[in-house]
Amino acid sequence: MELAHGVKKVITAADVGRLVVTRDMLAVLPPVSPGNAISINVLDRPTNRVYVFQLAGRRGRYLKPVIQFRGWKRFVKDKGIAVGDEVWFWEEENPTYQTQYRIAVFKPDLFPGHPDLHDA
Repeated sequence: MELAHGVKKVITAADVGRLVVTRDMLAVLPPVSPGNAISINVLDRPTNRVYVFQLAGRRGRYLKPVIQFRGWKRFVKDKGIAVGDEVWFWEEENPTYQTQYRIAVFKPDLFPGHPDLHDA
């Protein structure tokens, strides 16, 4: 399943507590410097609820940013996110709000074996 201009992250056990940002995700998220954190508003597509995620740049050996804190944990709880679920991120240009970030969750376990919903 592909989203135009979106990126997919398959959730791991570590991602449930804080989401490690992949290189692909960096292309659609705002830049953050090591040691700093920024808030980003992310719209959940099905519910139209806005979650405030903290995108934090890590220092030291692991430089990839993470999405952490209450906003991410609330999203995980609200959506019942588990290991193996897929989270999709993308950005859209909105005439009123300029760039806005979107998120959607796909639960492969709900559609086992469906050929249109799984990578080959």
